[in-house]
Amino acid sequence: MQRPSFEPTSFHFTRTMVTVALAEASTGFGLIMLRTFLHLNTAGKYTVILLSRSAQPDLAAKGVDLVHALSDVHTLLATLGGDPPGLRDAQLALIAAVQEAGVKRFAPSEYASISNEGIDLYRHKSEVWAATQKCGMEYTRFSCGLFMSLLATGTPKPVTAVGEREGAKSGEEEALAGLRPWNFVINIKAGTADLLGDGSTEINLGVRGDVKSFRDIVRMVERVQKRKFLVGENSVASMKEKTADPGKTFYNQVRVAIAEGWGKKVPRNLNEAFPDVRTVTCEESVEMWWSGVELPESSWGEDQSFM
Repeated sequence: MQRPSFEPTSFHFTRTMVTVALAEASTGFGLIMLRTFLHLNTAGKYTVILLSRSAQPDLAAKGVDLVHALSDVHTLLATLGGDPPGLRDAQLALIAAVQEAGVKRFAPSEYASISNEGIDLYRHKSEVWAATQKCGMEYTRFSCGLFMSLLATGTPKPVTAVGEREGAKSGEEEALAGLRPWNFVINIKAGTADLLGDGSTEINLGVRGDVKSFRDIVRMVERVQKRKFLVGENSVASMKEKTADPGKTFYNQVRVAIAEGWGKKVPRNLNEAFPDVRTVTCEESVEMWWSGVELPESSWGEDQSFM
C-alpha cells in the first residue's frame, strides 16, 4: 500500500506541552474541528498541526513524508472523507505511520455510531477500526449519531456572532458546521417527514446533545412553525426492500439502522466526564433556526434520496 503524501502546517502559539495533529482537516467537518481547536487554544497549551493531502500529483510527489510530519506528535485525530476504499486505504496508511513515528494516541475518522453493521458505505470503517485496535497505541473513536445541525438545512436565517467569527456566509452554513445540506427523513422547509417504522465501553467516546425520535422532532417543528407536516410512514420491511435501488441504498440502510436502535448506541461518557459543558437540545436548535420563519404550505417535492 502506498502512503499518501501530506503537507504539514503548524499553528504555534507559545512553548507547548502537547502536539495534536488533525489529518485532512482543511475542509468540511474537519475544518470546523480545526477552527474550534484554534479558538479554544488561545492560551497556547497545545501545538496544532494540520496534515492535508495535496490534490496535485506533482506537489504530492514532493510532499513531506508522513512519518517525518508526525515526529513529536502526541495525538492524531483523523477527519478524512471521500470514497470508502480511499478512506480505508488512507487511514490504514496513517495507522502504519503513527506506529512508526511513535504517536501515543490515535482516533480514526468515525463520527457515526458504535456499530456500522448493515450500512454498506461504512463497512470499510470496520476494517480501519480492527486495525486501530491492534496498533498498540492508546485509541478511541468518537460516536456522534446524527448531527443535530442537519435540522438547520434550508434555514434562511442570518449568521450569529459565531458564524461571523468562523467566516460563514449564511445561517445555514454556520449551523451545518461543515456538513453538506441533508433533508434526512425530515424536510423542514417543505414541511414533510418520511418517518421510520417502529421498531458502551471507554474505547468508544461519545457526547449526546439530545435523544429524540423523528416523531418528537416533527412535533417540535410543528409547534415552532405553527403549521402541520405531511407525514409518510415506512415499515422496516419496506425500507429494506428499497435498499435494492442503488440510488437509495445508503439512505434506507441508515433509516433501518436508526429504526433498530442505531442512534441509541451513542455513549454519553463525555457528558459525564465534562458536566460543565452544556449541550444544545433539539428544541433549542429548532427554535434558533426556524422560529419566526415564514414558509409556504407543506407539500411533497421530488424524491431526492441518494446513495
